[in-house]
Amino acid sequence: MTRSEEFTGIPGVAPRTAAPGTARTANDAHATTRGGAEPPGTQPPPSDFFAVAAVSYAATVSSPSDGDLWPSAWADDGGLYAACGDGLGFSDGPWSDIVVNRIDGDPATGLTGQRLASGRDVAPVWTDPARFNSKPTGMVAVDGDGDGRDELYLAVQDLRCGASPDTFNAAPAAGIVRSRDYGRTWTAPERAMFTDEFTTVMFLDFGQSNTGAAVLRGAVAPGDADPAGYVYAYGLDHNWRTSYSGVVPDPQDLYLARVPAASVMDRASWEFFSGLAPDGVPSWSPRLADRVAVLTDTRRVGTAAPVPMAPPPVPGSVLAQGGIVYNPGLARYLYTSWTEYTFEFYEAPAPWGPWRPFLSHDFGPFPWSGPRSAEPRHGGYATTIPSKFLSADGRDAWVQSNWFVGASTYGGSSYHFSLRPLRLDPMPAPGTAGPAHLAEPADGNLATAPGTRAIATACRSGRIEVLNDGRTDRAEDSWNGLVKDTEYWGYTWPGPVRLERLEFTSGPHDYGSGWFDGPPQVQVRRGADWTAVPATVDPPYPADWTATGTRTYTFTVAPQIGTGVRLVGRAGGWAGYTSVSELAVFGARPGTGDGGRMAP
Repeated sequence: MTRSEEFTGIPGVAPRTAAPGTARTANDAHATTRGGAEPPGTQPPPSDFFAVAAVSYAATVSSPSDGDLWPSAWADDGGLYAACGDGLGFSDGPWSDIVVNRIDGDPATGLTGQRLASGRDVAPVWTDPARFNSKPTGMVAVDGDGDGRDELYLAVQDLRCGASPDTFNAAPAAGIVRSRDYGRTWTAPERAMFTDEFTTVMFLDFGQSNTGAAVLRGAVAPGDADPAGYVYAYGLDHNWRTSYSGVVPDPQDLYLARVPAASVMDRASWEFFSGLAPDGVPSWSPRLADRVAVLTDTRRVGTAAPVPMAPPPVPGSVLAQGGIVYNPGLARYLYTSWTEYTFEFYEAPAPWGPWRPFLSHDFGPFPWSGPRSAEPRHGGYATTIPSKFLSADGRDAWVQSNWFVGASTYGGSSYHFSLRPLRLDPMPAPGTAGPAHLAEPADGNLATAPGTRAIATACRSGRIEVLNDGRTDRAEDSWNGLVKDTEYWGYTWPGPVRLERLEFTSGPHDYGSGWFDGPPQVQVRRGADWTAVPATVDPPYPADWTATGTRTYTFTVAPQIGTGVRLVGRAGGWAGYTSVSELAVFGARPGTGDGGRMAP
């Protein structure tokens, strides 16, 4: 997005109003729960597929590029093709609303790129060019014409631009453009293929040349068309993310479509997912009106009351333009969405679901610190996972996202093709032992076992490693500017562990906040469920400022087996956060029991 189009510090943010002629709905007024925390909304049940899901607090890989969005496709020639919005791409050429690029290299060795085409040479503006311009939303590489070479298909939308409260808040039209020469020249339809609905089109990334679509052959009825001959795409209605001005409804439903690879630009060839037959086989309809959402999530973030002296929150829905990728190593589909301050990730066993949330990562409000800062911490928008950079076992992935609002010159931003690591470890089957690498450390502290991931509701500086670095001279706190009903500090492991003791060391002396308003609860994770377990605390937890000052409290429970543990409570004090300098987890006291070993 262009810097000149910022409003009140965030692009396209204006006082929310109902769209003309529409009734006021739950999208327009948001009730809050006790203490003004976030309302729950309607969402799918949480996923129990991953034991560990952890994303970096900042981008760790940059590139010599400029722009945002970056939907990408891995073509048969080995190149990763990606389109950016509002930037220069991989060049020092003129600015454009849309630029197509080829990217080479990988996160380990570095990334280089080449600008291929831009502006109206890529896509027209189907709506009023004075008020709208082109933005890329999805890309796929596939040999649809059978000539032995991939074509590139790029989904583009008309997005509101200019100096208006509605800038970035409406996307009334979308279409697909095609390149037969790997991104250098493009052909576009005369008219938009989609209007108002399905206008944020995100192609399902099935890997190089769409070859992964063959995995769907087992999900069709005998005699049906070969699913490997199709391209699959997801769509959002009305806008690419929350419509902050309220000129159109916010996206709360994700839809799925398919189209033969030979006729991607033929609107009449598109079919929309319309439900599952009793035998679980998906149904498709050429009528957009027959479609059924594969994911509905009505949650809103940023609706809680701010703590004193915090910036006002930015309310928004949780479904937005990101990416959907098939991860063959884990046999899972991943949808990476986002909000102004959070990442919202979902997983499913099939393109049509059921989709379930597996990670919500809070980066806190602006100002963020850029990738060149000593303590970088920033989220971003348009989150995607390029299939080209997935590890063979699927456990290591790279998330692309962008951010620039409030970035400092010194710390930099991620307004370029940038990547950060995502670690995914599947949940082991009940009753199985953990992976071999999860060995008990010599001191018995399971918080330092290989594969351990620290978790928190929020982490002000992004230094989550403070929890298990063995030091008490460094601390973190959970401030994110919002009143929170509960918060936690803890760990997840890629396999089950046996534990019975936690040693929690608080942060430094703090008279405003930094403590729990009562003894925190110990919760152990089994599957997707976090279960409270009785605990004794020594010394007694005072629930006031005297709990701070790097004091250590030992929580003892009956022996437990699980893949995660956390201390949960409500923040005390006026500033709305807790602090921690160390959290150790032990199986059994030295010389007793079999604490810390894998569950049978």
